[in-house]
Amino acid sequence: MGRERIKPFAQSVRWKKGAWRYRVPRWVTEEQRKTIFNGKQEVTLSKNQSEALLKYADIIQALSDKEQPVITMNDLITRYLSEVTPTKALNTQKLDVISIRRLRAVFGEVSVINFETPWIFKYKDKNKDRRKSTNNDLAVLSHLFSKAIEWGVIKNEQHPMRGLNIKFSMKPRDRYVENWELEEFLSVCSPFIKAYVKLKLATGLRQGDLLRLRESDLMDDGIHAVHQKTGKKTIYSWNDDRKEAVNECLSIRPTISDYVFCNRDGNSYSDGSKASGFTSIWQRYMKKALLTTNLKERFTEHDLRAKVATDSENIEQARRRLGHSSSTLTKKVYDRKAEITD
Repeated sequence: MGRERIKPFAQSVRWKKGAWRYRVPRWVTEEQRKTIFNGKQEVTLSKNQSEALLKYADIIQALSDKEQPVITMNDLITRYLSEVTPTKALNTQKLDVISIRRLRAVFGEVSVINFETPWIFKYKDKNKDRRKSTNNDLAVLSHLFSKAIEWGVIKNEQHPMRGLNIKFSMKPRDRYVENWELEEFLSVCSPFIKAYVKLKLATGLRQGDLLRLRESDLMDDGIHAVHQKTGKKTIYSWNDDRKEAVNECLSIRPTISDYVFCNRDGNSYSDGSKASGFTSIWQRYMKKALLTTNLKERFTEHDLRAKVATDSENIEQARRRLGHSSSTLTKKVYDRKAEITD
């Protein structure tokens, strides 16, 4: 079997020899080729997709005076990737790129001005077997047209999705992790996972935000965290549970590091967009717990964030812990325990 081909995230970009590379377009002038690309036909962006995307944005900006006007969806997508996607959280960037690959393959050659609404419903129907990812595709597509209005490509009334309820309705996940289930799981886990779960339950932070915590974030007034998804800052005031959890996390580190959680090299388990090493560890212990304990139903690391919200004293406390700007999302998605009545 041949190697799996890694799909590019933008035009003129490809994965080659372990890194993302940009092939200089033919329309680039000799002067631009010398000043921007040092006379090269192809330049290396980065091994990391997020860093590559930022460098790609710099290149497009540098070539902006030579750029063709936005006419097709390909043109619109190229500008969106260079100006909009890099401003988003790293995980959102990754999802954007995946959706844009699919959208480009279907709509790339279509004129932005002549785009018709029925095509969107046809795309939705064709991809109904993957509702969640299709909803993300539709969200990106809608934002593409919103930016097209902002950039003067189309008029406000030409937005083909405005005012339409096109997305699939999705039932929020309702898995609630009972205390006994968590105890069964932790009974087979390493000290690292036990310490991680303790701090997770004491804060409710997202996985990436928790794995990126540094010792410098542990201040006199509490744990200073930044929610990468929203940019919101939260200070988790010290209490006995948080102090105990942090001390345990620091004590089990395999080496000296700036990070509260680190691998044997002292590096974070998260590279900014994913935490594959941590995910493998979690899945390994979950599989062991299902085979050797009384735990019968799998739960995810993210389900613990919902447990923090559900177990909070009230919805406002849950909202603050999870870093939400509104309690609507907190109640709709993360409050999972059945209501008890007489």
